[in-house]
Amino acid sequence: MPRTIKCILCAVALVAAFAAALAITMTVREKVPNGLYCGSYASGLLVGNLSVRYDLHLFDLSLRGLGMDLNCKDEVFTYDLKTHKLVAVSAKDPFDCIGSVIQKSGLHLETTYNPTVDVITLNFGIAKIDCKKCRALSYLQPAL
Repeated sequence: MPRTIKCILCAVALVAAFAAALAITMTVREKVPNGLYCGSYASGLLVGNLSVRYDLHLFDLSLRGLGMDLNCKDEVFTYDLKTHKLVAVSAKDPFDCIGSVIQKSGLHLETTYNPTVDVITLNFGIAKIDCKKCRALSYLQPAL
C-alpha cells in the first residue's frame, strides 16, 4: 500500500511540474501582430487599415485621404520581436505598391507594434496613425 501511494504522489508531482512548465511557456510567448487593424489621423483626414497575416509574413495596407487612395495587397514584412518593428521588405522598391508611394512622396514609413495594447503605429514622419484591432466589415454595417 505505501508503494502505491508513493507512485501516486510521484505521478501528481510530475503532472504539476508539466503544468507549471506549460504555464511558463504560455506566459513567455510574445504576442505578435495578427489580424485586422484600423485607425485614422486628424479625425478621419487620413484613414488606414492594415490586415496582417503573421504566419505568412504578409500584410495588406489601405490608406485613404490627403490625396491618397492606396490599396496594397500581399506585402512581405519582417518583424523583430525585440524592437517590435515591422518592416515592409519592398519599401525601397519603386516598382512595388508601397515602395512606389514612399519613393515618389519622399516619405518614410516606420511601423511599430505594441503587444501590450495590440496596436500598430504607422509613422509617416508627418503623420502617425495608431491602428487598433478591429472587426472585419460585415454586409450589415454601412461602408465608411
